[in-house]
Amino acid sequence: MLALLIFVACGSGESAPALPAPAAAASAAPAAPAAVGPDGPAEIAVAALGDIPADAASVGEGEKIYGAKGCGGCHSFGSKLVGPDLVGLTGRRTTPWIQRMIQEPDTMTKKDPAARELFKAHMVQMPKQGVTDADMPKLLAFIKSKGG
Repeated sequence: MLALLIFVACGSGESAPALPAPAAAASAAPAAPAAVGPDGPAEIAVAALGDIPADAASVGEGEKIYGAKGCGGCHSFGSKLVGPDLVGLTGRRTTPWIQRMIQEPDTMTKKDPAARELFKAHMVQMPKQGVTDADMPKLLAFIKSKGG
């Protein structure tokens, strides 16, 4: 029941992607892991944002995006819900890392050590919410305005 509640609270309403086909040969050598820096895996492309806006209009639009995407079902400011507390987020992580985690959470969990640790600690995979490159600066403006 808890898993269903979490899915409904954080889900985007999109159907789940198909599972990948099994590997063709178990004897094939595994691929070398890609280097991961403080911004997360470089092969997870994100738009360059520059500075996070702080104007009232961007913050207000970001709050609408936060509500529309259901972020508050899993995240809060000043306390832990299902996912981590967002207070101090921009001090703990770089902007590209945050973008990658929001836009490609499943890939980050597979490839980024910090994202893997979050998954282990919270035991819930963050769902992909479909936040666009255009919406990202506004969402981050709202998060930062709340102490994130």
